[in-house]
Amino acid sequence: MIKINKAKNDLLTPNQFTLTLKSIMVGIEIMSIPNFVMKVSKQDAWISILLGAVYPIYLVIIANFLCKKFPKDNILVLSKKCFGNFLGTILNFIFISFFLLSLTAELAGYSNVFRVYAVTFLKNYQVLLTILIPIAFVSYKGIKTLGRLNEVGFYLTICLIIFPVGILAYGSLLNLMPVFGSGFKNVVKGSTYTGFAYSGMEIIFLIYPFLQDRKKLLKCGFVNTAIVTFIYVWVTFGTIFYLGVDSSQKYLWPVIALADSIKIPVINSFRYIFVTLFSLVEFKCISTYYFAVSYGLNQSIKKVSAKTFTILLYPIIIIISMLYGNPTNCRYYVNNLTPVYVIFNLTYVSIVAVLIYLKRGGNYKKT
Repeated sequence: MIKINKAKNDLLTPNQFTLTLKSIMVGIEIMSIPNFVMKVSKQDAWISILLGAVYPIYLVIIANFLCKKFPKDNILVLSKKCFGNFLGTILNFIFISFFLLSLTAELAGYSNVFRVYAVTFLKNYQVLLTILIPIAFVSYKGIKTLGRLNEVGFYLTICLIIFPVGILAYGSLLNLMPVFGSGFKNVVKGSTYTGFAYSGMEIIFLIYPFLQDRKKLLKCGFVNTAIVTFIYVWVTFGTIFYLGVDSSQKYLWPVIALADSIKIPVINSFRYIFVTLFSLVEFKCISTYYFAVSYGLNQSIKKVSAKTFTILLYPIIIIISMLYGNPTNCRYYVNNLTPVYVIFNLTYVSIVAVLIYLKRGGNYKKT
């Protein structure tokens, strides 16, 4: 009876599951995604962001199919069933390394933003060492604690998105004209640049066995995609509306400039409040990535617990995060590695789904 109750306590409600997906997808990329897409689709960048949502939608559909066939087995287990233990393990480690890349990139990016706008007197390693302690603790406590944190923290995200609404009083619709002026080809091309922004949805393949009501997986995935898409479209639309395409390119993190549009008499600069709220949002994002890496490694190496991996990963994450260097170098590495991982992840989950479909839930033998 105790084991059964413990299992139930480890499950996520549909709301917690949805907001966990949302938390891992909204992080440091929100600060720069408008500029990145604007380089290709100019004033139509917000349309490219909208089209880019096809990627997470596809992942949700594939995850729903796998969940129906094997509701208790995540992608790491199914990979070994399809490809055999040796090849499956190699593919699993590549899949997990994607979360490690995203985790360290998020942490490095957060440190850069926080040191520039809040604590200029601190060094990079000091920020990394400090912020990673509570993040590691949340990951150590497990999926249920993480789900509760993401559920409560969702309201912080709402505040972060609502506050810049002041730009509507200062921007210009002319900055968004003409619609499709960049050309339909560039709009579509720009949507392919949203991989890093929409990455993170891959965690659905790891955690869908933790969902209480797995029949709601499709709904949870679609609701999450709608929320994340709205956030990115609104941020990109607002950046273009307020700054324009040319002015936006002068900022390293143009979204922070939106905070300057808020004028409160008793507050000299709303930017600091905005960065503080963003820090809390980023905390949820990095915590979810941390859990994905430690849990994924535990699933691949059963002899070592996820909690042990959480402790072992701490210095490794610090070292890798410091290797990225300044914001420009960090963005360079991420922009070049993310497309490779996106292609791999799409191919990986698609082949697993196809093999399972062809077997139609039959027995799998190790090859």
